[in-house]
Amino acid sequence: MSAARNPVGVVAIATLALLQACSTPRPLSPVVTSPLQTSWESSASSSSAVTFSYSTSAPEAARADWWQVFQDPTLDQLMRIGLAQNLDVKLAQARIAQARAQQRAAAAQLLPSITASGEDEYTHNPTIPAGFPQTTLLGALNASWTVDLFGQLRNAKRAADASTRASEFDRDNSVVALLSEIATNYLQYRLYQREYVISQRNAASQEQTVRITKLRFDEGAASRLEVEQLVSQLAITRAAVPQALEQADSARQTLILLLASTPEQLAKELPASVPDDPHVPMADAQVVLRTPLQVIAERPDVRAAEQRLRSAGATLRSTEAERYPQISLSALVGQEATNWSAIGRDSSRAWSYGELLTMPIFEFGRIQAAIDQADAQQRQAYLTYEQTVRSALEATQSAIVLYTRGWERSKQLEQALTSAHTAATLARRQYQDGALALLNVLDAERTEYSTELSWAEAAATTSIRLVTLYQAMGALPPEALPPVADATKYQPNLADSRLR
Repeated sequence: MSAARNPVGVVAIATLALLQACSTPRPLSPVVTSPLQTSWESSASSSSAVTFSYSTSAPEAARADWWQVFQDPTLDQLMRIGLAQNLDVKLAQARIAQARAQQRAAAAQLLPSITASGEDEYTHNPTIPAGFPQTTLLGALNASWTVDLFGQLRNAKRAADASTRASEFDRDNSVVALLSEIATNYLQYRLYQREYVISQRNAASQEQTVRITKLRFDEGAASRLEVEQLVSQLAITRAAVPQALEQADSARQTLILLLASTPEQLAKELPASVPDDPHVPMADAQVVLRTPLQVIAERPDVRAAEQRLRSAGATLRSTEAERYPQISLSALVGQEATNWSAIGRDSSRAWSYGELLTMPIFEFGRIQAAIDQADAQQRQAYLTYEQTVRSALEATQSAIVLYTRGWERSKQLEQALTSAHTAATLARRQYQDGALALLNVLDAERTEYSTELSWAEAAATTSIRLVTLYQAMGALPPEALPPVADATKYQPNLADSRLR
């Protein structure tokens, strides 16, 4: 087969290619039309020791390994294991691989398609007496290319690119949540171990008081009522011991799950036994904050929502392009003969090329419905983006207030604990000397015990609130994972007239 070269067609093809290069659509941008918070409200009292500082450029201090403020080597090791082994992070990585494959498929649509074909056809037509049987042999290379004149394929690629970046930011958000969960559960693990030791120590102290009271009862210096009151209080204190162990083991098992590990592999970092003097990690009162604009620009969930908005906008552009004509070019070159011996001869050469123009005429609202659907999806993406921005600012502001209040409370309870320890020691000594009633001893010991538990809980809660603050700011160590492609900063107050 052959076709004559048409110079008009060549000129038309060149013209279409030029038009294609000039038809770049305007990209969409994130929009926040209503006012946003521009500074944080401080709830610290004038006597509070909590101080906040701000980073001026890219918030490097807030992006550092923030958990190192607790100065706990075990926590550092758990973070390293979690980043390497957590299944949620691996699942997010798999989603990125899927998105990148879809991105490559969308990019391939912009390029020509070349295929090879071969045909061996045997024809038997009884209506042509002299023309049967007949054999046709054909081997050819086929090329086809859709000229993306109005940007349908280019915008589909842009949508795939944005979706891929959204998946990468989703992965980063999973890492932020993972680091927060590991730190929170580790702090709870240490808190419950501390409560176990507190209960054990108070039980031992109360046992000594019971022993002294029983001796005084044998000597007739104490009543049976006093003995039973002390025995009852001792039993209540002892009952808190297995409860603390149960809670510590629950936090430990949660950590093992987060780290996708086993109790044997984490026996060194997370032993089932309780150390003699477990401590609750605490940071100092100096906290490096991000500004509201930095939070919006850095939080992975906000950036993922922005990329989904961009993807929705590109999808809308791609759908709109279905209204316009589509031009496809095709070409073939090969060999065609009626027997194998003719293959390779000049007379068997076959070639062709052609252009195909298609344009919708009557489609009964199908394309308009698809455009309306894409536009509605873009509106949803915009509302999701703005809601994510506002939620990020609210979460950070609340975390700042809670951390400040928690720090002040823990410091007050620390002072109260010092006084409670002194009061309980004096009460036991004076009771042993017969200078104080048992009721005063019971009250002092109960106060000491409850204050120490309250202080330990307040200290752990304050540390957990600091973890929550870093999570709210989207703090992610830059070396935790490979960098996300196209991490261009953006301003959250751009306008877009396409969102009608």
